Amino acid sequence: MSDAGPVRPQKFLAIDYGHKRTGLAIGDDQMRMALPLDMWAGITTVQLVARVKELARQERISRIVMGYPYNMDGSVGPQAKLVDEIIAQLEAATGLPVTRMDERLTSAEAEGRLAGHFTRLQKRQRVDALAAAAILQDYLGTLPPQARAEGAE
Repeated sequence: MSDAGPVRPQKFLAIDYGHKRTGLAIGDDQMRMALPLDMWAGITTVQLVARVKELARQERISRIVMGYPYNMDGSVGPQAKLVDEIIAQLEAATGLPVTRMDERLTSAEAEGRLAGHFTRLQKRQRVDALAAAAILQDYLGTLPPQARAEGAE
């Protein structure tokens, strides 16, 4: 008999970083569903790190999943090097691990989901959070299946 108590779900925060806008999504390892959370526009890297640190504390985040901007041929360009710097700052500020997930085509996928439903401005306000959700959903798909504890003692 174990006195460890119930296992708390691990919560994940996904970030789709952009120079102008940054999308955020949240999910956990039990529901395995990524939900768009927010979009932050016009903030500096320092502000981004501070906001993520506070959000991670409030939401009890276990891991950050960062969209990683590989080039279409799989190589790493200047934008990826900038994201590497941000990842290092996030790890230092939050003490959380940061996982890189390929973000190629996630914005195009998100825009496709919004096609015909919103104005250009409304799409712009939603696409980054939807891209972050796509990144997180990809990550959640890499997690091993969990054994269900229902009915077990």
